[in-house]
Amino acid sequence: MEANSYMRAAGVLLRSSVFATAITAMAGPAFAQSTAELVDGKLPALEDGFPSRPVVLLVVDEPGSADSVYANQIAEAASAISPQPVVVEHRQDFTNFGTWEAIAWIRDQGELASEGYISYVLTLPDAMVDMAAIDIESMTGMTEDDLNPVIATERVPFFLIQRADAPWGDTFEDFIAYGKENPGTFRHITGGPGGGMDAVIRFWLGELGDVQVQDIVAGNPTERALAVASGEGDFTAAPPDVLSPHYDAGRVELLLGAGDAEFPAPWDDVPNSASVGIENDPFQQTRTIATSPDVSEEHRQWLYDLFSLAAQQPRYREQRQQVKALELIDMDPQEAKEFSEYGLKVSVDLFRDLGIYWGDQE
Repeated sequence: MEANSYMRAAGVLLRSSVFATAITAMAGPAFAQSTAELVDGKLPALEDGFPSRPVVLLVVDEPGSADSVYANQIAEAASAISPQPVVVEHRQDFTNFGTWEAIAWIRDQGELASEGYISYVLTLPDAMVDMAAIDIESMTGMTEDDLNPVIATERVPFFLIQRADAPWGDTFEDFIAYGKENPGTFRHITGGPGGGMDAVIRFWLGELGDVQVQDIVAGNPTERALAVASGEGDFTAAPPDVLSPHYDAGRVELLLGAGDAEFPAPWDDVPNSASVGIENDPFQQTRTIATSPDVSEEHRQWLYDLFSLAAQQPRYREQRQQVKALELIDMDPQEAKEFSEYGLKVSVDLFRDLGIYWGDQE
């Protein structure tokens, strides 16, 4: 199998002052939080009567998925303080680039969407990696300008996991050293270019030098983690909910996690990417709520206040903190938008260095 070379992303981009706000949102205080006040336990409706009907929170995935659990929990918290209920609905009929298809579908719902009655859950920068992987605009008619974030409320790191008892050792330093000395030896279990978990591996290994690996394309994140746990591959990237069963069974080891936060026990000795010299790493699952691109700023702000206040509720916080390594945050619409733009620029630059950015293909 041909080895792929993971090249270094351009450092100039990562230091660009254009994205200073996005970087501050990544590394700064976890909470800005809405300061809107409840009246008799409810967030008042706007003067124009919004909302006068239930607000839909769309999940582009199946019931029981990580996004679905999140949506149901924040919808419950929001409904308790909203003048109208927040109702979770699911759509499973979109493709692997479902976020952008969902935006196109939502926009086509007319006044229901443009007034702000349909929002949806997505993760950043995953959705922006899609835009670097394929020509989303030609496929869906959507561009980055059509992403209209309301709030980002949490982030969960991706981890680099390797099969247990690997002969090169059990630290990230051992892993990198062996990879450089034995190019093309590592079997990387990947979903292929176009997802956050593939991009984070490319980003990490590129930032730390040219490491050549074998790409083995395999199924969904659960299937990829299982392939590593069973020894059919050497390493992959996975979020906590996917890797935990294999870690608990002693079948995988955690070598590195995204971001600059410390991880909880029993992962407190796992280095984060900042600690090994990778700065401004955007590749975590930053869970975000967005709405139709044509929603007014006033209605979007009301939605931000609703979900921000909901995310401050003690029961909701307790529920979300059951997810290992999850960090509660509060990015307002502008911060979330700038973070999405930063994620897109990093992804495009990464794909361009690898020679696989669609926009450079003839």
